[in-house]
Amino acid sequence: MANAAMNPLYVKASLGLSFCCVEQGKLDEAISTLQGVMSVEPDNVEALCELGYIYGLRGMRDASLQAFRRAVDSHPDCAKAHKALGYYYLQEERVEEAIRECQEAVRLDPRYEMAHVELAVALGKAGRLEEAVRSMARAVKLAPDNVSYYVSLASLLREADRDEEALSVLRLALDITPRHPEVLENLAELHLERADYDQALLFAHRLLRAEPNSLHARDILGVAYLQQGRINEALRIADQMVQLSPTDPAHHFKKAVLFQQKGMIGSAIQEFIRVLELEPEDDMANDAREAIEALDGHQMRQILMLATEDMVFRAKLRRSAEEATRERGFALSFAGIAALQNVDFDSLAELQRSTGYPHYH
Repeated sequence: MANAAMNPLYVKASLGLSFCCVEQGKLDEAISTLQGVMSVEPDNVEALCELGYIYGLRGMRDASLQAFRRAVDSHPDCAKAHKALGYYYLQEERVEEAIRECQEAVRLDPRYEMAHVELAVALGKAGRLEEAVRSMARAVKLAPDNVSYYVSLASLLREADRDEEALSVLRLALDITPRHPEVLENLAELHLERADYDQALLFAHRLLRAEPNSLHARDILGVAYLQQGRINEALRIADQMVQLSPTDPAHHFKKAVLFQQKGMIGSAIQEFIRVLELEPEDDMANDAREAIEALDGHQMRQILMLATEDMVFRAKLRRSAEEATRERGFALSFAGIAALQNVDFDSLAELQRSTGYPHYH
């Protein structure tokens, strides 16, 4: 066994096994395997970097840093070790230190594309967008078939207000993988931001064909249809989103707003109430409350105006405010009905003569 352990093949096989364990979520087994490697090669850079990564996944930040630093200290000329330490610093928001380590990794191995990627991310976080773009562009050149690099480059270009270049990069990525969801999503988003709604719809539909349950594709479609004034189609999309994710209040809020724009007040109020039921405490709930109050208020003013002029309607309101208003096409919330029931209808005519039409809200 000792001779087998000293065989370089043992180290290579154990490292491979540890990677598999990490992919399967067997972190304890991966750590044990890597410790076996280090019992043979105490400063094995692959084992140290992988241990640092696993410790990070386990939330063992100090142990993670120690592993990465040991990798750098024992292999100062290893680009992978410096890149790994840079990754750690980036996770800790120590951006300048991350840049320093990633730059050293690039200097040691200019063809190590992951070092360029990590450096681009760090530079982007530091607000050095032009440098970040150049770094990510080098990664694309080194790995021209890696579509995720194109997407990252396009994101940096968009952040730098270089939208035309971002579109060109995304089209190149689309040539490589015509159905790549992330590329289609970014193209749809970018065209939407540029108010190019036909192209946004085109790519959003392509994304939907690639991912039939995509909520994000539908979100883009809904916004584009709304901007084009195609309310019915936007409402159809919002309804699909509710069906796919019925407990998300944002989808109900979208439906409510669209119903409101179509003049379907009752349906709008129902959807706003659903928002309150799902998430009663957040900012969206406050917006929903304000919308319900406004819709009730607008209807109440109309109802009271009619009641001052129509004796029969006024009598029906006394008997059942809910039935009377529904007969006339109004759709008040429970709070609106309750407020209406507290109105003194006998004094309406006198109030109208003395002060004009009463106001509610």
